Amino acid sequence: MKWIKHDTDANQDAKLQNVLLDYGLEGYGLYWYCIELIAGKVSEDNITFELEHDARVIARNTGCTSQKVEEMMRYFVNIGLFEVSNNTITCLKLAKRLDKSMTSNPQMREIIGKLKSHDKVMIKSDKVMQEENRLEENRLDKNIKTLMSDYSDDAKKVLSEMNSILGSKYKHSTKSHMQSIQARLNEGHKVDDLISVVKSKLEEWGSDPKMAQYLRPQTLFQAGKFNGYLMAANTQPKQSVFNPSQQVYGDTEL
Repeated sequence: MKWIKHDTDANQDAKLQNVLLDYGLEGYGLYWYCIELIAGKVSEDNITFELEHDARVIARNTGCTSQKVEEMMRYFVNIGLFEVSNNTITCLKLAKRLDKSMTSNPQMREIIGKLKSHDKVMIKSDKVMQEENRLEENRLDKNIKTLMSDYSDDAKKVLSEMNSILGSKYKHSTKSHMQSIQARLNEGHKVDDLISVVKSKLEEWGSDPKMAQYLRPQTLFQAGKFNGYLMAANTQPKQSVFNPSQQVYGDTEL
């Protein structure tokens, strides 16, 4: 396909609103970049709606890290923007955006016609669609509340204190943040252990813009590195108090 329909109010979609809240324009841009990649491969010989590029290629082309791309792709799958099967990302919902006017190829037009005939959503009234959007927003809110119930008060306390120390705005609704924290607590570590690592790495990395970007839950509480960070925090000499207001954290790292 050479082009797809893109609604001017697409950013108001409940799921994309969550993307913007958790990852900002970096996440929003990555989503539409992937949609372009998937749609660009759709033809009469390929209607799988698969994303052929891996995280490394996408990271290279977008100026992001492959780890961040993988994190955001998992997020897209978790909230239902994409699907995953056998380690392959797909966007079957893209079929709803296809229109016969997008191609002059007779075979492709026939395929689109068949897809539309099986897509009941496309023939529903605007009122019904608005109601479905409202229900979808409610479902997402419920999912977030359910997600939060999976984490202990100590895990929530760690992230709150981390935000206070760093002057950051990491969200309790972001699954990857809370999972990293809860996993370390489940191993028997205390809240003070996790906070010690935050303070220690802030002193070590806070004045280095290149390293400051790693002052985030996924890095500080990473399974393979946390014990080493904690050991260093417990053995390093006390230093002067750092003023967190001096450090700037980008929205893309929230």
